[in-house]
Amino acid sequence: MANTNSEFYTNKEMAKICNVSESSMTNLAKSLELAPVKTGKYGRKYYDSGALIQVKAHYKNKTKPNANSKTSTKDDIIQQQQDHIADLQSQIKTLNDQLAVKDKQIEAQTDQVKQTSVLLSQSHTLTLQAQKRQDDESPDKVHNHPQTTSEDTRGWLWKIFH
Repeated sequence: MANTNSEFYTNKEMAKICNVSESSMTNLAKSLELAPVKTGKYGRKYYDSGALIQVKAHYKNKTKPNANSKTSTKDDIIQQQQDHIADLQSQIKTLNDQLAVKDKQIEAQTDQVKQTSVLLSQSHTLTLQAQKRQDDESPDKVHNHPQTTSEDTRGWLWKIFH
């Protein structure tokens, strides 16, 4: 794995030294345009110690998270989740309040429908009573226009809804 000459390093060796993956090291060598000093058996590329210094400098400049930032990140995530839960709870409360208002509106409309049906029933009763009185007063009369008579005997509420 290691070459006898310690001044030359493969991608794999540089990756191990810098504690990164071999594919990351290969990509970095391409992006930094590092030229291999020599090519060994099976096309293995060898870089000199100058290339290793460039790679170390690149990874040294990258910020690595320390233990404190991980803890604060966890705390931040927990706080964000708690804030999100509080927001969801307030949305649930708002939706429940809206449902209560809608329930009251439905009850009011149900009461209106009941009152309307009572009025309609009373209207039909009155219409039938009026028709019965007319029939009782004139038993000799034969109705020539039964459709007109039945339409006339219906109440004004029936005409509105039909």
